[in-house]
Parts: sequence; structure tokens; C-alpha cells
Amino acid sequence: ARLDKHLVFSWSSGIEYNKYNKSKEFSDSEALMFELVLSIATYALSESNVGCDSCVDGDFPKASRQFAKAAGIFQYLGEDVLPNWMANSAQHAELENETLAETRVGVCLAMQHLYMAMAQQMAVATVLAKPGTPNYALLGKLSSGIAAELETFVTTFRSKSPVQLSRIDPSFLTLITFLINIQHSLGLYFLGRSLWLNCEYGVAIAAISEATVAARTRTTPTGRGLPEIESTSPLQSLSPELSNYRKHMVSLLQSWEKDNMLVYFNKVPPSVPADKALKPIRMKKVEEYCLDIKDPLPFSLPGVCDEQEVSSPTKVESKTSESTDESSKGTNPPSYDDAMNNSSFQQQVDCDLARELQDKLNSE
Repeated sequence: ARLDKHLVFSWSSGIEYNKYNKSKEFSDSEALMFELVLSIATYALSESNVGCDSCVDGDFPKASRQFAKAAGIFQYLGEDVLPNWMANSAQHAELENETLAETRVGVCLAMQHLYMAMAQQMAVATVLAKPGTPNYALLGKLSSGIAAELETFVTTFRSKSPVQLSRIDPSFLTLITFLINIQHSLGLYFLGRSLWLNCEYGVAIAAISEATVAARTRTTPTGRGLPEIESTSPLQSLSPELSNYRKHMVSLLQSWEKDNMLVYFNKVPPSVPADKALKPIRMKKVEEYCLDIKDPLPFSLPGVCDEQEVSSPTKVESKTSESTDESSKGTNPPSYDDAMNNSSFQQQVDCDLARELQDKLNSE
């Protein structure tokens, strides 16, 4: 195939945020790999959007699979496609600062951990949605595993792609910090419930006390606890649930402390002992993704050659030799406009469209 125009691919990022220009800024590249990488990254983001829809519908197992699939796609980009592209690129340093976040190895590897955390959140929701008393010890370990995945997301992003991290919406980064601390708090809460059921009342009270502290709003930017939610922040929608969670833990802690003083008389340690601390579990695995290897598709313009039926191999050989002779003489192939003006070509297109329409009508 011969291109008669300058080929440039234009994309805007699906994860970057421009504070001063709300309209998406496009990045241009002539590299075919740029088009491939952004197409695959868009597919991953679309899978995560479908996972969000499944979560809203209450289908947590399906949502977990879709988030794991998105994680697998970003893993494929970060471990296979992008390293191979960068290894053959002479403009690596320039690309690092100017191109879109989705084309950076560090960003894709970080996004893999983000979506694995979301997939594990759906696993926790699946357990909680079932009737009966859940396995609190398992839930505590899963919650701690979610926090660990989110922390890996932040550290990977910060260490491998700091330039792109500065382009991420600050509200999103605040949400990640919020989720890390709330998952730590939930892990301690579930641990406390498990210990109480196992008659370890003093350690259970210590765990709930730590969970209460972890769910408080921090007093300094680097202190322990949840980040402060500004009045204009999108996170304001979480305030009612957070308030109910805090009230529940305070009420539970007061009830347990009263029962322990009147009935059990267990010693309450200042913190959860190391031998009782949670060991994070990262249960869900990514769904591996890989592009199918296809043979190159030859391009040709039908209906341009002489309309002669090929009835024997000798005729095929004759036509091949004729075309070879013409190419050796330096003749140019017919242009796209010439092919479109050819009546036999138009007739063939019309026949194909009519046949396709008939097939659709027959199938309905």
C-alpha cells in the first residue's frame, strides 16, 4: 500500500489532568507504536469503566474479573510492549517528558497495582454481601492487602514516572491516600471482630481502638489518619458514610470496654501485639492479556486489472510476469481516485453491500 498523505496519530490522555485548560490537549506522533499503545490503554480503561458499572449494579464477582482484566492489560503494556518500543527508540529522554502518561512504563506498572486493589475490593464486597457471619480474619487480611497494593501504586508511580505523577488530578491522589488509610482502618476493625469471637477480648479492644485512630482526620499533612476533605472536593460524597463508620466504631468500642470491665477482665495492651498483627493477602491474580499475532494483510485495489477470468495456471503466471515487467519499467500503481472511478470497482462494491444487507435481513 502507498500512502498519499502524511500520517500522524493524535491522542489525548485518559488519566492526565490539566488544571488550567479543561479541554483535552492532544499529543501527536508519527510512530505506529504510539497508536497501538494508546489503543490498548484505552481498552484497559474501558474495561475498568465496565467494572465500575458492574459494581454499581451489585455484581461484585463480575466487577472483580473486569478490574483484574484491566490490570492484566496494563501489565502487558508495562512489561512487554513499552519496553520493546523504548529499547528501539532514539528519543527516549524526549518522550519521557513530552508524551502522554499511558506511554510510560512506570505509569502502566502502577496502574496494574491500582486495578488489582480494586479487584480485591470487589472480593471483600462479595464476602460481605453473603448472608451469615463472615470470616473476619480473612476480611482483615484482604483489606490490608488492598492497602498494600495501593501503597505500591503510589511508590511505583512516584519512583518510575514522577513527571507524569505531577499531571494527575490532585483530587484523585487525595482519594488514593484516603483509601489507603481507610483500608488500614478496616483491616484493624475486622481483626478486632475476629479476636472478639475468639475470646481474645483485650487484644480485640486494642485493635478497634487503633482502627478508630486510623479513621480520624489527620492534623498534619504527613500525620497518621485520613486526609482532610475540602468542602469543594468530590470526596464530600463520602462524608456521610465515613461519619457512620466512625460512630459505629465508637459505639462498639464503648460496649466492648464495658463488657470487659464487668465480665471478662482481660488486660488491654496499648497496641496490637506483633504475633496478632495482620499479614496482608493479595488474593486476586491479574488476567493475562496478549495481542494475537496475525499475518500482515496485503492491500490491493480490486477491479483495476483487466477483467479476464483466470482459468489456468499459465494465465496466472502470464499476469504475474506482465505486472513484474510493468513494475520494472517504473510505472506507478493506479491512484485511489482512478480505482473509485472504475465502473467495475463500483459495481463490485455495490454487490458486496447488497449481499451484506441481505445477510443482515435474513438473520433478523
